[in-house]
Amino acid sequence: MAANQQNIEIYDNEIMAQLSIFCEENGIEDMKKESQAVWNSALYFIYKNVFKGGVLKSTVNYNLNSNKIPSNCNSYDYDKCMDVLNIYIYDLCMRYDKEVSVIGYTTLTGIPDSIIYNWRDGNKLSSVASDIYKKLAKYREESLSDKLVTGSKNPVGVIAVLNRQFGWASPYTADSNRQKQALTVDQLPQLGGANSQNIKALTSDSMVDNAK
Repeated sequence: MAANQQNIEIYDNEIMAQLSIFCEENGIEDMKKESQAVWNSALYFIYKNVFKGGVLKSTVNYNLNSNKIPSNCNSYDYDKCMDVLNIYIYDLCMRYDKEVSVIGYTTLTGIPDSIIYNWRDGNKLSSVASDIYKKLAKYREESLSDKLVTGSKNPVGVIAVLNRQFGWASPYTADSNRQKQALTVDQLPQLGGANSQNIKALTSDSMVDNAK
């Protein structure tokens, strides 16, 4: 446990150090004000200087019948990946008011997004792998909804993304009309107030006449 905590601190320190270097080299004084594109560029810069070279790959080798040489089967150390995910969410995205996303996480770590989606589908023995995707999805929605509360971004654009990816309903989205349902005859009085009974009666009479 102590060794694991030490690894987390090393990653955290290296990540923040590389982010500071990126900001200094690009004349950035406040990363919160920078676009998502610049943020992704910073994540890639960190990847090149911290995680490139398979740092997050598993060091456990397996003896397979079809292979005489022990191999890690190109697998990842899921606990390390989860540790880096926590840094990505809490120390990077939340601190600098950026969106949490699969693309952002894969840009930072170098893990292909196809592998992340395999973890989503539970194609690994470790439950930590699927937990990584679940946490990414949970905090992506949270990071986007936070932007509605703070008003730091165009709300229409943010709501459109939330609607498309998480099923949020909004009158600003293109498919909002699909969510509208026709009222039944019994529901019409709610709109008519004092004349509601007349509306219902007229509707009923019309139905009788049409049946003749």
